[in-house]
Amino acid sequence: MQEILLIIFLTLGLQANTKEDIQEACNAHKGKACNDLGVLYQVGQEFNQSDEKAKVYYTKACDLNHAEGCSNLADLYLFAQGTEQDYAKAKVYYAKACELNHSDACSHLGDLYCIDTWVEHNRSRAKLYYEKSCKLDNKKGCKNLKTLMDENEAFEQLKEEYERLEKERDLLIKEAELLDI
Repeated sequence: MQEILLIIFLTLGLQANTKEDIQEACNAHKGKACNDLGVLYQVGQEFNQSDEKAKVYYTKACDLNHAEGCSNLADLYLFAQGTEQDYAKAKVYYAKACELNHSDACSHLGDLYCIDTWVEHNRSRAKLYYEKSCKLDNKKGCKNLKTLMDENEAFEQLKEEYERLEKERDLLIKEAELLDI
């Protein structure tokens, strides 16, 4: 995970700013700068690696309505980095990031609703979040939406077959009762 964050960090050209510039921008309530500080702490670039300090800056970024900061904070809760694992908090922060149109967060939120052990299992809510993620051009969200829809279609086919067999059973029972009379 840290390697991915470092690659993203370097790809976005964030290394051009000094850590002092980024700190100053965060102090001036710039959500992106606070998120960038969180990334620096999480990957251990410019600072000693600290998930706890990353959490502080991601929280500040999220409070400033920076979608990526909210999503990064949710990741910390989901994967118990610098904090206790807390699926409910991960859900809250992914939801906020999704509201701010962060496509990965929408996809992750869909995942949370699909996997029983994380939050309440609710395939219709998962579908809504996967749809939003897909509309935001997130390939994983689109793939998950397709998988969910395929599973729903298979379930519906099984349900129809079950109902057909129940009706057939009921007819056989009625025929058997008529023969006994």
